[in-house]
Amino acid sequence: MVKVAFKEAGWIFFISRLVILVITFLGVSLLPMSGSNSSCLANPSNCIRAWMHFDVFSYIYIAMHGYDAERATVFFPLWPLLLHSLGFLAGGSDVNFYLIGMVLANLFFYLALVVLYLLTANLFEQGVAQKALLYLAFAPYALFFFIGYTESLFLLLCLTTFLFLQRGLQYGVAINWWLAGLCGLLASLTRSQGFLLTVPFILVFAQHYILAGKFTMARWREKIIALLPIVLVPTGVVLYMCYLWYTKGNPMLFSVAEARDWHRAFRLPWVGLHAAVRGLFIPGGLQLQNALNLGSFLVTLLILVSGWKRLPLYYTLFALVLIIFPLCYPLGTADALAALPRYMLIVFPIIIISASWKQQRVVALYLAFTITLFIFNCLLFSHHYWVA
Repeated sequence: MVKVAFKEAGWIFFISRLVILVITFLGVSLLPMSGSNSSCLANPSNCIRAWMHFDVFSYIYIAMHGYDAERATVFFPLWPLLLHSLGFLAGGSDVNFYLIGMVLANLFFYLALVVLYLLTANLFEQGVAQKALLYLAFAPYALFFFIGYTESLFLLLCLTTFLFLQRGLQYGVAINWWLAGLCGLLASLTRSQGFLLTVPFILVFAQHYILAGKFTMARWREKIIALLPIVLVPTGVVLYMCYLWYTKGNPMLFSVAEARDWHRAFRLPWVGLHAAVRGLFIPGGLQLQNALNLGSFLVTLLILVSGWKRLPLYYTLFALVLIIFPLCYPLGTADALAALPRYMLIVFPIIIISASWKQQRVVALYLAFTITLFIFNCLLFSHHYWVA
């Protein structure tokens, strides 16, 4: 099964990366950006730097200079630490950090495809697993798996956590619980949402030892060993807080910066939704953005509601908390759900549910829509337009 997973993931990975490169070449050459009228062949740097925008600069800055600015602390440390570790070996320039970020992001995405195949094939048949890879690689906002953002790494760590939880549920071997906890720790060092992996961890433990009637005093040591790794999952956030306390004097500085510098303070989830709905009726350039943000939320939620019975409960609840969490940190009121489509991208149970659909007409329409939007978003982002 593992060999098949690497092979199937390899085909989808190669085709999707080829499509992105062709889009970049044609887009930059035929639709030059303002101030540039040369093609990729005449000026290769136009293509090379086509994806060097927005948060890519933030991660590069942290990798080169550390957390010397308060606003930078909202970006959790594992990804910039990886860039820092490899970037200076390659020369330390911003372009080198950018290219290393792309290489790492694509490597992690390929491995994420492999793990997604293994998980899906275990739940359904191999045909569904193949479709899941296609749906993920060509999701409307899958371009963020190509560039130096945290999406690829975070998705990989979430998937590997589920893989080891699945094996712990099936075989009960202690190493699986500890590996799941370690992956959860690394996920919470990558993004704050990583601590949400405690939800599936607790559910799997309860299913294996409590609901199955195995929670007796017999073999108590095995149960404690399986329970202890849960503590590892939020430890990533705790370690980052300790670092901020030691270096900045405030363990909650990332939360302070989120509210003060990025205008994302904690709110109840319906506050941001209400602001986005209201934004639909305010004339201006943000109407379309609000519509796309709300659409990504509603489509994701509807797919989960329609297909939650097809998945184990810990998949469903993890997807639900991943959907709700970004709603609690709206960006002001004009564009309250900014970047929400990107956050919905890593809700991988939705991909698995979609891949399990059997209606050929629905599948065809779904692929036509997602691939079209994927190509359009690639063109927009490579031309310095905000996508999510």
